[in-house]
Amino acid sequence: MHQAAANITAVVRQLRDGGLIAATTSVQDLPRLYPDTPLVSLALQYFRRPNAVPTYLQLLHACQRHMAIELVVNVDSPHEGRLWANVSAATGGAVVPVLSYNVHELRSYNRMTGMARGKYIVLLQDDDKLMPEDCSWLPKLVAQFESMPALAMVGMNGFQLGHGEGNDRDFNNWRDPKTGNTMMFAFQVDLAPIAFRRSALRAVGGFDEGISDPGECGIWSDWELTIRMWVAGWHVAFMPLVYKSRATPNETSGTHKPETGVRCWGRQQNVASACYMGRWGAGFGASGAGRFLEKLENHVRLTNLRLLQGAYPAGTCPFRKGCGLDGDPPLPAQYNYSYAAIPHAMVVA
Repeated sequence: MHQAAANITAVVRQLRDGGLIAATTSVQDLPRLYPDTPLVSLALQYFRRPNAVPTYLQLLHACQRHMAIELVVNVDSPHEGRLWANVSAATGGAVVPVLSYNVHELRSYNRMTGMARGKYIVLLQDDDKLMPEDCSWLPKLVAQFESMPALAMVGMNGFQLGHGEGNDRDFNNWRDPKTGNTMMFAFQVDLAPIAFRRSALRAVGGFDEGISDPGECGIWSDWELTIRMWVAGWHVAFMPLVYKSRATPNETSGTHKPETGVRCWGRQQNVASACYMGRWGAGFGASGAGRFLEKLENHVRLTNLRLLQGAYPAGTCPFRKGCGLDGDPPLPAQYNYSYAAIPHAMVVA
């Protein structure tokens, strides 16, 4: 295996030296030299919503007008395999069904990430219809990833700037001076939709399947993965690129059905939040976020101030730790409850 990798690297070097490929081309870039290789993989977690299939195909076709796209679908109801095989054939293979058996969110996201060929991957949920419907949001998303090599994760649903209140999340006050895109670096972002630099997602190990049983929802996994991305040296942002409506207005969302809602918002939330706090907060058996996450909140604050243009009113500051470009100021007394109740951090900051 090591010898094969060395041989491939040597061939790429010879091609570069001979001027047959660009001098900046790496081994990882080789698949993208083929014209049919998708730049973006849309990845859909699907379970028993045949009435919504036309919505997903409309999204695929709209996005294909902008760039090379594939739609990877984790089909959690394998009895619908014939349907998806026919859809794949009708789209010339642009739809890639991955037949599973109710593995649900986290395992499906990791499975699709492994199957995807795109440089970037956008995770979707089967009860959402994204707007604007012309997919005009996708070029802006890709441009942002291309402009910021450290950007690994972009939430498009919701976000937080820390644990507790006191930060102003008015993202309209922030923009990237290079792309002009409205955005804000985020302490945590929410599923879904949510986009990744696929190589970064693979590098940090993907979603932690240990915090959710097979067939259950992935609540808190998005927050845990956001923290893991920051700790690994990547950046995470929120971009207000899309808004959502129901793909099937007459059907209830899976996590809000009576037979699944209690398991997700009750038991699963308790299990996952305990794992999150045990890993990044005050530790297992303790309660609260801990000082390490306060340090991380400050890091996210500084990243916003240093890399983005802020347009908030003069004399005001949107961050509860202030707008200074150095240090880690203490929280104002009224917000100290967010972290101060924990005397010892699980992670040494």
